[in-house]
Amino acid sequence: MKNIDYDIVADFYDIYVNTDYDIEFFKSLIPGKRRILELTSGTGRLSIPLIEAGANLACVDQSPQMLKKLEMKLRRKNLQAEVLCMDLLNIQYNSAFDMAILPFQSFMEIIGKEDQIVALDRIHQALMQGGSFICTMHNPVVRRRSVDGALRFVGHFETEAGTLAVSGVETGGKPVVERYQYFELYDESGQLQSKRMLKMRFELINKNEFREMAESVGFKIQDLFGNYDRSGYAEETSPVMIWVLGKR
Repeated sequence: MKNIDYDIVADFYDIYVNTDYDIEFFKSLIPGKRRILELTSGTGRLSIPLIEAGANLACVDQSPQMLKKLEMKLRRKNLQAEVLCMDLLNIQYNSAFDMAILPFQSFMEIIGKEDQIVALDRIHQALMQGGSFICTMHNPVVRRRSVDGALRFVGHFETEAGTLAVSGVETGGKPVVERYQYFELYDESGQLQSKRMLKMRFELINKNEFREMAESVGFKIQDLFGNYDRSGYAEETSPVMIWVLGKR
């Protein structure tokens, strides 16, 4: 399911991805949970705050270089977590977790209904009876509005080597979005030193389609939020779909 090769940007991923809008939401889920499976953990943007808050995490990602960064952070902070390199279609656990979480809308990086069902089934198998799965996705109705082929500036970020400028362009969206993200490093005089491109593909998944897939592998829909403040889902305005699924 490797539609995005995050190894390409692992060395500076933390510089330009520093959002924290979902951390308090996930921290609120920790109490009473014996063991949590964090899927697509990356460099630990969410993992580290959760572990520091007392979570017993198993961190899974398919990028070796991103996980290397996570392991460095864990050692530096003297924190403990199980770290495993695998994708969502090959999770090898059986009834081991109270909860699984898939943050940052990453489920949408699985392309095609067949693979999406396989991933949901593997996650279902990894949960104990009565366990829960928190799956986050973009609201396709809202997200599709920005898939228009326009080049957009994401931001500029200061690094030891200079200024990193990030931009991106998206096309498609019916249902697969093709995104090209550009990374340009400039020195103090404004001279371009290096440039990289990350090709990204993700699928805008319809609400009813996801519900049917989740129920087909044995999940029960417990809740659907439209934002990380737990507000209700509104088709035309909610930025995200946060699914709370229970293992029957």
